[in-house]
Amino acid sequence: MLFKINRLYQFKKESTQRSRHQGVIALDELNRLTGMLKSDQAEVEVKFSFSDSEYDRSMVKGHVVAELSIECQRCLKPVLQLVELDFELLIDASDNIVQTSGVDTLYSEDGNIDMYDVVEDELILGLPLVALHESGRCNEYWHVSDDVVKETERENPFLVLEKLKTKH
Repeated sequence: MLFKINRLYQFKKESTQRSRHQGVIALDELNRLTGMLKSDQAEVEVKFSFSDSEYDRSMVKGHVVAELSIECQRCLKPVLQLVELDFELLIDASDNIVQTSGVDTLYSEDGNIDMYDVVEDELILGLPLVALHESGRCNEYWHVSDDVVKETERENPFLVLEKLKTKH
């Protein structure tokens, strides 16, 4: 059984201790994300750890798993989408470090990191651009044929110009 994770973490203390955390966040506590979903009745499993990076900055690394109910763009009914992703963020890194490292940064507020915001941001970025049921599952008329339709070859419209060319 996983426990609910805390919302705020003091990142300097956590990085010094190289702390690891594992738990769940109720989906209904992630307001921006739930506004994009058909249902907020789920939990998000989260694992993350704080450490120091090679850039002399604290960082948080984590893994998020959630089964989200998204609106199918064909039938407008819910479709369950498993979103599983890893994240790695430097904390309070300068623009120069971000550019040279290629790692995104996260800015603290009074030395605290709001992990609910971090998880919510990552899940929003992990949502599919277009959510769809599998072919034929939401509407029998949307079924895609298994036969591959070959495109008919067209005659090149520039062949007429080829005939006009003079040979030297």
